Amino acid sequence: MNPTTARGTASSDLATGASGWALAALSGALMAAPCLDTRLFLLGWVAFVPLLYALRGRTLGQSYLLGVVTGLVFWVAMFYWLPEFVHRIKEYPAPYNYLLALLLYSYAAQAFGLIAFALQWLHRRTRLPDLLTVPVVFVAVFSAFPMLFYLRLGEGQSAFSVAIQAADITGAHGLDFMMALSSVLAYRLLSGGWRRLAGPGAIGALACLGLWFGYGVIALRHWDQEIATWSSKRIGIVQPNDQVSLAIPPPPKGYTRGYPPEMEMTENLARQGAELVVWPEARYKGYFEHSIVRNEYIARIAAAGTSLLFHDLEQDESAGKRRYFNSAVLLDADGDQLGVYRKVKRVAFGEYLPVVAEVGFLRERAERYLGDFLREITPGEGHQSFTVAGMRLVPKICYESAFPLFMAESIGDDGAGKVLAILSQDGWFGETRQPYQHLWGSVLRAVESRVPVVHAINNGPSGVILPSGRIVHQAPAFVQTAFVTDVPYSAESGGSFFSRHPTAFLWFIYLGFSGLMLISAIRPIGAERQEGMPGNIAQSDSPD
Repeated sequence: MNPTTARGTASSDLATGASGWALAALSGALMAAPCLDTRLFLLGWVAFVPLLYALRGRTLGQSYLLGVVTGLVFWVAMFYWLPEFVHRIKEYPAPYNYLLALLLYSYAAQAFGLIAFALQWLHRRTRLPDLLTVPVVFVAVFSAFPMLFYLRLGEGQSAFSVAIQAADITGAHGLDFMMALSSVLAYRLLSGGWRRLAGPGAIGALACLGLWFGYGVIALRHWDQEIATWSSKRIGIVQPNDQVSLAIPPPPKGYTRGYPPEMEMTENLARQGAELVVWPEARYKGYFEHSIVRNEYIARIAAAGTSLLFHDLEQDESAGKRRYFNSAVLLDADGDQLGVYRKVKRVAFGEYLPVVAEVGFLRERAERYLGDFLREITPGEGHQSFTVAGMRLVPKICYESAFPLFMAESIGDDGAGKVLAILSQDGWFGETRQPYQHLWGSVLRAVESRVPVVHAINNGPSGVILPSGRIVHQAPAFVQTAFVTDVPYSAESGGSFFSRHPTAFLWFIYLGFSGLMLISAIRPIGAERQEGMPGNIAQSDSPD
């Protein structure tokens, strides 16, 4: 037996034993690690390796279960804050909040089960190389699987500046693709030695990674040099660190609805030269409901001489029934209301009840059970762009930032001079990693559309991000603070291939996935191959 064969046999024995389940769990942990601490970004580039080992010699059913194990570990590690979120938002005590969280984890884990099942299916039915099947299947299934909270693996790469630059072509899904491709190459090297990197497929995959990172080096240098020549805008962010509550809280002692602590901080920022101040998402301000509050805001902003973007819950009865909107309001430096943006992308179970909302008696019972927090929020009609302080401001609210295609559409093919402003209330998640994850996602949004991003998070860490993906300022988390940042800005810059064609890469992936499934249906390789598996989901007798 030659050394390569011996190594392959030992690896197969390891993967087909009980330790195969541990390997699947290890993959989930490696995938989650960079999304919890971006300094661990390199782990994401080999995260699939243990799972690929675990799938060797497995049946379709076993492969599915192994994928579910990977998914459970990934989502539990990633969203470990979910029980606390459920407790805060519904006041469910233990163990009910943990049981509900487990239900959501189990549902989300099905995506990885489907991925593992599809990979094993393709291995049994075709001779297509793993370098093609693994990244295509992963991106296709992971991007299409409906989720309550969306996240891409690439969003854990925000500290790896060179790696994220090509997201302006493919979006974050392209970064996921390259991370999966890198894992397959690492798996081939570990399972078969350098020989398995000598074939044309492996050389092509290495070339793709080389082009990806080569583009990253060139693009990052270009944007750093370009941004250094821009003038700047002084933008302030207020981070009140309010405690969340299902009930509408009274104003803090010494303040009123018309003069909340945020307004006092805004006046201080205006004295520091802020041309625009951004407040985060809030539960209730009273601006729309009470004229006395509205007039107070207008007078104080006019006196301060700065523009203000803030959030409030809006009620509207013009359509013959009472409707509620999650809205962002923009006042200019004269106190005039320039416009209102109504949130389009709602959070399921937080702002609307999917399916149930369309069935009268089910909706009535669900609302009675789920409480006032789930009062139906009506979606807005589309994107809004406002010209203020010499900028084209594009407001977005909370988890709208988690949808790359939607965010890119807001920039579109007319991106010159646009700035994304994201207003978030992440206090529901407590002092966890979730607010950091939210900010790291905004780093990808900045690169994808090549625009500055101002992300105001109620409990922090708020931040300002450049089109290069560099964070120019990040506030500390879980403290009350307010700050002004000089944000490099160009009225001529903004927009990217991705913002102009946000669905191009995903359609390419979906077509590729459909092609793989079609090939597996019409060109099975024979029963002898299916029954006599070589013990390696990703390995054939030839290098590719």
